[in-house]
Amino acid sequence: MLPGRKPAGATTWWVRASQQCATSFLVQRSGIQIPTLVAVLAMVPVACSKSRSQAPEAPTVTAPANPSARPRLLVLCSVDQLATWVWNNGRPFFRATGGFQRLLRDGVHLPQCAYLHACTETGPGHATLGTGAPANVHGIVKNQWFVPENGKKIYCVEQEMAALPDLPEGKNRGPGLLRVPTLGDALKAQVPGSKVVSVSWKDRSAILMGGRSADVCAWLENTTGRLVTNTAWVTATPPWITAFNREGTVDKFFGWTWDRFGPEAAYAGLVDDRLFEVPHQNGSNQKTLPQPLTGGKPDPDTAFYAQVYNSPIGNEVVLLAAQAAITGHELGHDDVPDLLCVSFSATDVIGHGFGPESVESRDALLRLDDQLGRLLAFLDEHVGAGQWAFLLSADHGVGPTPEAAKEQGLDAGRGVLQTRARAAAEQALVQAFGDRKGDQPYIQQASEFSFFLEPAALEAHRGERSLAEMTVAASRVAATAAVKAPGILAAWATADILADGKDQAEPLRRALFYAIHPGRAGEVQLVIKPYWLDGVTPASHGTPHPYDREVVGLALGPGLARGVSLAAPVSPGVFASIGARLLAISPPPAATEVVPDGVFAPK
Repeated sequence: MLPGRKPAGATTWWVRASQQCATSFLVQRSGIQIPTLVAVLAMVPVACSKSRSQAPEAPTVTAPANPSARPRLLVLCSVDQLATWVWNNGRPFFRATGGFQRLLRDGVHLPQCAYLHACTETGPGHATLGTGAPANVHGIVKNQWFVPENGKKIYCVEQEMAALPDLPEGKNRGPGLLRVPTLGDALKAQVPGSKVVSVSWKDRSAILMGGRSADVCAWLENTTGRLVTNTAWVTATPPWITAFNREGTVDKFFGWTWDRFGPEAAYAGLVDDRLFEVPHQNGSNQKTLPQPLTGGKPDPDTAFYAQVYNSPIGNEVVLLAAQAAITGHELGHDDVPDLLCVSFSATDVIGHGFGPESVESRDALLRLDDQLGRLLAFLDEHVGAGQWAFLLSADHGVGPTPEAAKEQGLDAGRGVLQTRARAAAEQALVQAFGDRKGDQPYIQQASEFSFFLEPAALEAHRGERSLAEMTVAASRVAATAAVKAPGILAAWATADILADGKDQAEPLRRALFYAIHPGRAGEVQLVIKPYWLDGVTPASHGTPHPYDREVVGLALGPGLARGVSLAAPVSPGVFASIGARLLAISPPPAATEVVPDGVFAPK
């Protein structure tokens, strides 16, 4: 056991989750109980015939791969906001020595990789990559979601957790809201001596990919620029994290100038000064390159760390953290397989701030290609060529800025879309059921493309109906009215989506079905029009539209096919199944994806 490592509880967690009976999940809301659909349960390969009082049994290892041929280190990599369309636009300019060309040349490309769920956000995507399950199973339905019982929102990795004495900013983060085990949990439970480490700039990315049993999950804090973790995983700070912070790894980039990295042709047609872009955060108030990273201050502080996060250096820091984790934990140094989860977050921040069709986003993608190339070369040197595997995808995609979409002749726009939809729905509810009682609205909360209805208001107007009947009726009224608001494409009562199950014909409804977890969904689900955006951010994601769900999928490693592109449709959850097969273990118990033919080389 490494210094400071908490005693492993992986087997207990693994067995409990593997044997958990999914039929116990109910929606508890205003007296309504909606059972989870049989279609949902069929996606969770767990045995529900045993009661929890019976003695637990270890999971059966099916292991289709050969343990003697498995890689010493598996790297599960996520690039935040790497939409397929964005990657395709940058692909002609990837370098021969870069990571993407190597993955394409020596590995497997899955061009039809798309999320099943509609909630295309960082938390849900990383949870799917970690567990192999869609959001309606793993339970991370948004980055944050509304909790009607206390009228507050909860962050997807919010968990009361003590900080380490030397890393006070790492407190109150953990994987407690994740409902099913990760690939790392499966590895720790089934292979004694294996190590699991997860690193990212974002806390939710590192935590939801790594899981409960990881040796450590570590992330960067914008307030201090330090790499942190907490007592969810360790009792003392791992020495490599201490060294990373002591050396001032982030501060070393103070004054670095962000200029164009690629050839001139890579930026042809891109405009480097658009009115809606966010200015670079160094006090210049400029929206063009080159720009120095200073935060507008004489020395590194919070403003500098925020600017680093919104630049390619954010990904460079994560690369350095991943390399430090490999050496610090001696990952891949023996025949017992290890897992490293790494998520590059800066691409997402840059895409939000400048737009995915900006000079900054294109430059960050080209730099990421170089960073990935250096990471793969590092694996060759420190683990050994042919001794590691690398699986790469993304947590979600992104839509173009509405302004760029309009220039292409598309129907696009932006505004306070959910606010207007809520006003239209509230007015319709008053007309249908009567005036509100005092200041109490029918809609308690409108956010994250959903409405939460106010139980007290429904109770006061239900008449002879049951509260459950009133809730469904009000949900349908609100949905019908919301569609009439600007920028809203569709809206449905949550109860109707659940009743139709995963096989409903409407693709948008099907994606919403995969995004609804019992107890974590409102009564009405909204879909905004394609190329429309709710808010003032230059660009965003979060919808079930293809540009948000379709992401890059690449795999390289011993036993995998080389230089092939497979047309089979998959979700990013398939990488948990591919990873398990490479590691010769049973996949996480909620993993749903079948590995397509052709991913593994014929024997």
